[in-house]
Amino acid sequence: MLAAVIFAATAFGNQHFKRLLIYKRNKKILRMQITELEKENAALKKQLEMFEQNPKEAYYKIAREEFGMIEPGEIKYRFIE
Repeated sequence: MLAAVIFAATAFGNQHFKRLLIYKRNKKILRMQITELEKENAALKKQLEMFEQNPKEAYYKIAREEFGMIEPGEIKYRFIE
């Protein structure tokens, strides 16, 4: 592996080798971003399916989970750690 790196450095020159390392790092970052976006996309697809199947239940779930809304007569507790 080290021999391949030394060979690449001498064969391509210093600037090209630096550029190659930058491209490899950027490729890794982009792949991580793609993975995160695929996860977000899957969650959004699931949410869309929920809205298509039962919109009333979907709105109810979002209101309770994301906005902390409660039913009349319920008591909301907050736990402080």
